[in-house]
Amino acid sequence: MVLGMVMDEWLTVIEQEHEVAVARLNQSLNLKGDSLLDPNVPPHTYVGDIHNVSPGECILLLGINPKRNFDENFQRVNIELPTNCLQRYRISNNIEDLEEWLLFQNQYFLREERNRRYFNKYGSWLGKHWFTETVSNCASDDWKQMVCHKHLIEVDTVQYFSHKTGLNPEHLADLIETDPALQANMHMIEAIIKKIKPKWIQVTGKSGWVIIERLFGYGEFTETNPGVKHGTELKMGHVKIGDTVTPVLMTKFFGSMAGVNSNLEKDQVAQAWNSWLSEQ
Repeated sequence: MVLGMVMDEWLTVIEQEHEVAVARLNQSLNLKGDSLLDPNVPPHTYVGDIHNVSPGECILLLGINPKRNFDENFQRVNIELPTNCLQRYRISNNIEDLEEWLLFQNQYFLREERNRRYFNKYGSWLGKHWFTETVSNCASDDWKQMVCHKHLIEVDTVQYFSHKTGLNPEHLADLIETDPALQANMHMIEAIIKKIKPKWIQVTGKSGWVIIERLFGYGEFTETNPGVKHGTELKMGHVKIGDTVTPVLMTKFFGSMAGVNSNLEKDQVAQAWNSWLSEQ
């Protein structure tokens, strides 16, 4: 059974009536069109092998909210699988009925259904600069995947899916402090941080900067731009989530034309981050 110390917090997230929570958040955040959170998709909680990553040798990647896709793979693993598990669990109250869902999340980076286009960018960057031993131990070209499996856990500030992100960060920060579904999600993230003790938290996408600094900022933050475009703007500092103080790197999206795009830019970000870490 894939269970651990995060289980109680995870259960609290999935036991929320997500259809009700999504309707409430859509109204509170005044979302419309493709930015609407989808009530038909169960919550995204985390992906990554939280029970086997080595504490201190992993990164927590924090996004704003998960992307709603419409392909067959998405339908099968993000809607049908969790919905079936939830339906059985609500009848039986037996956590063994959730095992398939948990196994999918923990083994996500080994699955064909993983979002390889998105996560390979981070696997490549982390493997090149920090986890070279994992890369050298891979016998094939799947090293980006294995870096993610061994060293990356991903979560989102909002656990509900939308096709496009249209969340107002200031308004969302207010709701995280008051909305029961969002509070449950943050308590789960807090438990994950306590368990895996990440080397750092990486906030991807500038909308998340406002939320993280406002709610969890700890001490002074450093702003810099190691490149020549606006896309390489960074913010570095510490956050305190629960009782744990952790370094935080805030970047724009990797692979985005408006973000950290070229290999040179990724190297510049890595060098700036390593330099800041060495001074702490």
